[in-house]
Amino acid sequence: MNIRKLTRITAATLAIGAAFSQATMAEDYPTKDIMHVMPWSAGGGTDTVMRTFMNFAEEPLGVGINTQNITGAQSGVGTLRLMKSRPDGYTIGSLTWDSVITVPYYELVPGYDTEQLAYLGSVTVHPTAIVVRADAPWQTLEEFVAAAKEAPGTLKISNVGTGGVWHLPALDFAKQAEIEVQHVPYPKGSGPQREALLSGETDAASTSISAAYAAIEAGQARVLGVMADERDPNFPDVPTFKEAGYDVVWGGFRLIATQAAVDDEKKATLEKAFASVFDNPKFQEADEETGMGAVWMGSDEVAAFIKNSQEKAFALMDQLVAEGVLDKK
Repeated sequence: MNIRKLTRITAATLAIGAAFSQATMAEDYPTKDIMHVMPWSAGGGTDTVMRTFMNFAEEPLGVGINTQNITGAQSGVGTLRLMKSRPDGYTIGSLTWDSVITVPYYELVPGYDTEQLAYLGSVTVHPTAIVVRADAPWQTLEEFVAAAKEAPGTLKISNVGTGGVWHLPALDFAKQAEIEVQHVPYPKGSGPQREALLSGETDAASTSISAAYAAIEAGQARVLGVMADERDPNFPDVPTFKEAGYDVVWGGFRLIATQAAVDDEKKATLEKAFASVFDNPKFQEADEETGMGAVWMGSDEVAAFIKNSQEKAFALMDQLVAEGVLDKK
C-alpha cells in the first residue's frame, strides 16, 4: 500500500477515534464530584440558599457537589479562583451582584475579568427592600422620607458593603427622595446587618426580603417598600417604590457559572440539570417556606440580564463618583 495513502487512512482513523472518545466522554459527563466555589462566608444567606440548591442538583447530575467557601474582596477572591480553575466542567461557582458589578467596577482583584465566565443560570432574583423594625414609628416610605427631611443626616440605613448590592439602591433612593441619611456598611453579611437593625443600632436596612424573611415572619421587622416593577406576591400589601413616586428598581441575584472555556456540551448538561431543580416539588416547598426568591433564567437570559444590570449600575456609579458621593479610589 502507498505509504502516503496509509498515513492519510491512519490520520483519519485517529481523528474518528478521537471524536468518538470525546463524544463518549461528553455522554458520560459528569463522572466524578463537582466542586462548587462559594465566595461568601459559611452560614450566610447566599451560602445557605446555594448549598440547598446544590443538594437538589446532585440528583439530576448523578454526582456529588462539594461546596468550598473562598471569601474575600466582596466575593472577588472566590470568583477569581473559579475563573482560574481548570475548564473541565468540574468546577462551578455562585455569583452575586458584587461578583459582576462591585468587584470589576472597583477593580478589587488583579486579573479579574468577567469575560472568563460562562453563566449557566439563575437561582434567585429578588428586589431590594427597605426594612425597619416592627416597632419603628414609620408605617410608609413617605413617613420615613418626611422624618429624614426633618432631621437630615440622622437616620441610618444599613447595607452589606460600600458601593455594593444594597448600598447603591439606597443611594439612588436617597438621591431621588432628596434626603440625607447615614449609610452604614456591614461587610460581613446580612446576618450582622439584620442584628444591627433589630438591636436599634440602625434605623432601616437596605436588603432583600429573603435576607430579612425570618425576622419579618417572626413579627420583628416589616417592609416599607420594594424596589421592583411589581409587588412581591408573598407581601401583596407592600407597595413598590414606583407607587410611592420613586423610579427606583434594583435587586440582587444569585447565579451559577463556570469557565467560558468549558466545552459547550458540558455547559449544556449542567444548565439542563440546574433547570430541572425548579420542577422538583420539594425544592418548590423549600422556596415557599424560606422566601428565598427562586427564579430560573437560562444562560442566554442571564447573560442579557447581567449586561443590562452592569450598564445601569456602572452609569449610576460613575455619576455618584463624579458628584463625590462614591469614592472609586
